[in-house]
Formats: sequence, C-alpha cells, structure tokens
Amino acid sequence: MSKAPLQPHRYEQLAKQLAGQIQAGRYRPGDKIPGTRLLAETHGVSINTVLQAQKLLENQGLIEAVPRSGFFVKWRAEEPAPLVKGPTKSQLKPILVEHQRLALDLIQATGSKTLVQLGAALPHESYFPGQELQRIAARISRNQDTGFMRYEVPPGLPSLCESLALRMLGYGCDVSAADILITNGCHEALIIALKCVADPGDVVLLESPTYYGLLQVVDTLGLRAVEIPCHPESGMDLGRVKDACQQWNVKACIVVSNFSNPLGSCPDKAQKQSLLSLLNDFNVPLVEDDIYGDLAFDGHRPTPYKHFATADTDGEVLYCSSFSKSVSPGLRVGWLSPGRYAEKAAYLKFTQNIASATLNQQVLDEYLRTGGMDRHVRKIRHHYATSVSQSIDLIKATFPNGTRTSQPRGGFVLWVQLPGEFDTAELYQKALAHKISIAPGYLFSSDQRFKNYFRINCAIPWESILFPALQTLARLLNESQQAKT
Repeated sequence: MSKAPLQPHRYEQLAKQLAGQIQAGRYRPGDKIPGTRLLAETHGVSINTVLQAQKLLENQGLIEAVPRSGFFVKWRAEEPAPLVKGPTKSQLKPILVEHQRLALDLIQATGSKTLVQLGAALPHESYFPGQELQRIAARISRNQDTGFMRYEVPPGLPSLCESLALRMLGYGCDVSAADILITNGCHEALIIALKCVADPGDVVLLESPTYYGLLQVVDTLGLRAVEIPCHPESGMDLGRVKDACQQWNVKACIVVSNFSNPLGSCPDKAQKQSLLSLLNDFNVPLVEDDIYGDLAFDGHRPTPYKHFATADTDGEVLYCSSFSKSVSPGLRVGWLSPGRYAEKAAYLKFTQNIASATLNQQVLDEYLRTGGMDRHVRKIRHHYATSVSQSIDLIKATFPNGTRTSQPRGGFVLWVQLPGEFDTAELYQKALAHKISIAPGYLFSSDQRFKNYFRINCAIPWESILFPALQTLARLLNESQQAKT
C-alpha cells in the first residue's frame, strides 16, 4: 500500500503563492510586499505562518528585509532597477522653468483647517516639539539679553554656528563654525548657494522628478534647467549627467541628497563619490539639499555629499539644510556651508534680508545643545516609517491594478504612479472637492511630464486622517476607472 504524498505546510503554500505573484510581476523588483499583519488577515493564517513564509522567500533570494520598513522584492543582477520616466539623451536640453503657480497654492493650503494636507511635504503639527520649543523661548525671553533688540548679522549666532558645525562633524563633514551661514530655512540657503555659482541664463542640472521648490528657485533666478532621470534607489543617471556636461556649460548640479523628494532615492557612498568625481571632471559645483537626512527609518544617517568634498580633487559641495521637516517650519532656521564662497554667501544673505531672527536662533541653539533634537528625531523616525509602510500596503490593496509606489527608507513622502490612463491633475480637482490636497505629478518637472504620478505626505496621524483620506482617493480612482470602461 503506497503512502499518501506529504502535504506542504501552510507557510510553504503561502510562500509559493507570493513567489508566483512576484514571478508574474504583481510585485516587481524594489516593491514592498504586504506587511505581516495584513498577509495574516488576508490569507487567514497566523502571524507565525507569515513569518515562516517570509523567511523561506528570503532564503530563496526573492525578498529582503529592510529594518522598520518590511520586506521588499530583491533586484536581480540581470534585471537592473528601471529609471523613472525621463527625457531621452536627444531630448536633454536646458529650458526655462515656468508654470509653478500651483506649487504656491499647495503651500498656502497648509494654513487651511478644513483640508487634509497630503499635498505639501510638511508634517502634521502634532509631530513637532511645540511645547518644548515654547518653554525654551519663554525661558530665553525672561533673560535680559533676549536678542529682540539687535541684528545677529551674517554669518549668524556664533553659538548656533558652533552647534551646527558639531552636528555636521557627526555626519562626517569636515567643517568648522566659520563654515556655517544661518539662513531663513533651506529655501534661502539654496537661493544663496546658486547665486554664488550661477548667473541668470546659466545652465544647472536637476533631478527628475525633482522637488517643485527647487523648480521655483531656478525659475526665480532665471536659470535654465536640464533634468536628469533618476534611479529609484541610486539617484541621478551618471551617463546622462556626463552627456549634459559635455553638451552644455553647466554651472551647478542640484540634488536632494538623502531620501529625495519626491522619489525617496538615497545613493550609497560609492554612488555619491562617483557623481562628485564626474562633476569635478567638468568643474561643476554640487548644491546639496540634505533636509531629510536625519529621518532614516533604520536610524543610520546616510553620509552627505559634503563628506566627500574634503580635498580639492573630490569636488565642490555647497551644503544646505534646515529644521523645517524635523523640528519647526515656523522658526525658519536653516543653514548653508558654502565652502570657499563663505564671504560671498554672507554678503548675499545681508543684502537679501540683513539677518535671520535672533530669538529663533537662540531657541534652536539651546534645543540642540540640550539633546532635544536627537531625542525628538528618534521618536518621529518610527512614526514616519510606520505611516509610510501602512500607506504603501493600503495603496497596493485598494488602488487600481497597476498602481506602483516608491519604496523610501527615510523621510515621509510617497511617489505614486497610476496606470497610464489616469491624469492626476483631474484627481487633484476631485480630491479637493472632498477636502483632500495632493501634489499632482506635473509639478515635479519643468515640462509637466509626470501626468500619471502624484506625491503624498505620510507625516500625518494614521487612524484619524491619513487612512480615511487614502480610502477616499482609492474610491475616486476606482470610480474614474469604471466610468472609462
């Protein structure tokens, strides 16, 4: 009498089912697979069964674990990660940036108490240490030397410059207090940095897609932009950078260096060194916006480009950052480390607005010196990682088939790609009617190429705001799809 064949364990069945979905393309390289709890609920199995299935898939080389983010489909050596849609080599050309009015509308909408703010990349006020900052400000204000009666002329409050230089040393950047210029947020730092190296009509390189605030800066300064397609993990396509530098007299390259907005890319050390070396070959300075670097989900802060610019042969980096995404947007305190342009940068700061607010600088300085910043960042990293992961899972489960998302490992924004028949300008208007703001994709390019993409802000309380807002977006998209079929 023959024995009945052994039945596979339930975790093996689940692993086989997920492997089939990966091979069929439902989950593509770089995609996050559904979370442990969601898989357990969807398939009616225990958490332990899901964990065993995940381990089996990991051993088979199909998925990899990312701390605090979940499991992602691995890139295969024979199948490199695709570039985000961008111009072909023959289409690379400098163009003036225009039509950024909607970007201002999105920022102005952040003051609305009736809109759900998925459009602007600004955390919900509950994620800022407002009470602690108020206590510091009140204590400083009770002192005789409050700073109300004087300008803190450039480069800024000396003790804050020292605190920031110390912080940057912790990032691996060889800077001193004399290398720091205090600015009104990162936006002003970027403007001053570009004024140091470029004049109206000059050509600069931008990531594609890029943060629309950078497009506004380029527009305001009368510069011409060449957009370089970006890899979803490693950033700028170096081949296209070289092509652009060979064709044009490029004056600067601008990057959001760590967890870029909106794509979430974060080049590793080797990739950063390669870009800097290439730019150095053409004597092109790098303007680095490192505003999201502290928000790594796993707690390991990525190395800035500035770290690699300690010798003349390593290229030139003008480093920009601020506290607007981590501590307080309202204090408007940012900084610039301009390298050899320190004197010119200080003069430009003075001619633009004389100085940044003294009391605000004093508050941030004390907050840094007492360890408040580090304690706060450790807490919000976890919130952002959880919120981003939950949003990805919900989008995969409820949005139309073919929807894809970025897979950021830090920051708090998601870049969402809808199937090609969708126009997110239309979704923007429909969402507004339901009191929800999103950032449609055409904002993130000078030629409005990302029409079926949009960006959402995940730094919002999940249960009460973000979850129902994403459900509403899913319903609007599915209704639109049904109406077209």
